[in-house]
Formats: sequence, structure tokens, C-alpha cells
Amino acid sequence: MRLIQIPFSHNCVKVRRALELKGLAHETLDIAPMDRSPVAAASGQRLVPVLENDGRAIAESTAILRYLEATFPDRPLLPADPAARAECWVLEDWADQAFMAATRRLAYWNTLNTPGAIERLFAPDARGLRRLFVGRAARRVLTRRFGLSAERAKRDEAEVLRLAALAIERLGGRPALVGDSLSVADVALAAMTAPLRAAREPVRTDAAVGRLLSWGRTVLGPGYDALYRLPT
Repeated sequence: MRLIQIPFSHNCVKVRRALELKGLAHETLDIAPMDRSPVAAASGQRLVPVLENDGRAIAESTAILRYLEATFPDRPLLPADPAARAECWVLEDWADQAFMAATRRLAYWNTLNTPGAIERLFAPDARGLRRLFVGRAARRVLTRRFGLSAERAKRDEAEVLRLAALAIERLGGRPALVGDSLSVADVALAAMTAPLRAAREPVRTDAAVGRLLSWGRTVLGPGYDALYRLPT
């Protein structure tokens, strides 16, 4: 089993953590964010993650989670009760739809405005002119692809604060969104909100966001913090 990924992609984090929780041995192939040829060759499309297993290539994080649950039912990430299972998938979809795009934009916006951060992210091993070139190219691509701007960041910040409060209310101090055990819903919510660690100070210091990130750390494990830590 092999996961083709960009390590800091929150969609890849979502799948990687699910594989870990299910105890499934796997390899990872880390691709450069600006060179999607390996994932295109494997799957016929250019988005990560892609899971290769038993001659198949499954793209898209939710599709991969569904495949894993159907193919490897041991150590399930879903409850046995059908109604609770359906609720988990609804909340998994909500986490993706509510947080995925906004948290990514906020993390990228702050990264673009933190000296040296975008170069470390997209060209960690490059030096000199190559590092400068990759950094400039990444800025152009990210700004254009995700519509990054100060105005968009303000709107995203307001929406994320609202959504974080809803998520904390839904958790109600419990360790999991549905039942007592971690499910696909928890993995999705923790992964989709993890990039907020790289958002600007008003977001990171919000009480609900702080509680959500603290909860997410228990779901993902402490090793994931470093993925979104900006240089100081």
C-alpha cells in the first residue's frame, strides 16, 4: 500500500492519520507541490492524496476513507450502529465543506506574509537563486489559484471563528463527535482545522479555535503540529 501525498496537505493528513489509526502498514511517496506528474501518472488526475493498493489507485480523501473502511473493517473508524455511522459521514462531509478551503487559505496567506516561510515550505532543500525563484513562483501560483488577498483573509477569519464555536459546541467537552471512539468525523475535523496553527494571531488566540486545536492534537497526535509551525 502506498500513499502519494504532499505531507502538509490537510487532505493527506486526514488519510495518513486514518491509516495510522487503523494500523495499516503503508509507504508514502512525497511529491513536490509544484510537480504533480507522479500523481498524474498514477491516477490520471493531479490532486493528492492518492492511495495505491492491490492494483488500484483511489483519489480524493473521503473516497479513500470509504475504501479503507470497506476493505479493512478491523479497527473500524465507524460505529456499529447504522444511524451513528451515517451521522459520522455527515459530520465528516461537514468538516470538509466548512473548513477545508478557508483554513488552507488562511494558512497560505499568513505563510506568504511570513519572511522565509514559503521558501521553507516549497523549497526546503533549495539554495541561492533557485530558492528565490521557487519562492516567487509559489507566491504567484498560490495567490492566483486560491484567490488570496487581505480582504478574503478577513472574511475567512470571521467565518472560521463562527465555525470553530459551532464545532466546540457540538463536541460538548466529549473526546469524539459521535459516541466514545474516534471516527472518520473526528479525523476529518482535526485534519481540516489543523492549518489554523499557521493562521494569523487573531485566529490562533481565539478561545474556540484554541480549544479546537487542542482537541485536534489528541486526535492527530503531537507530531502533526510541526507541519504548520511557521518560522519565528
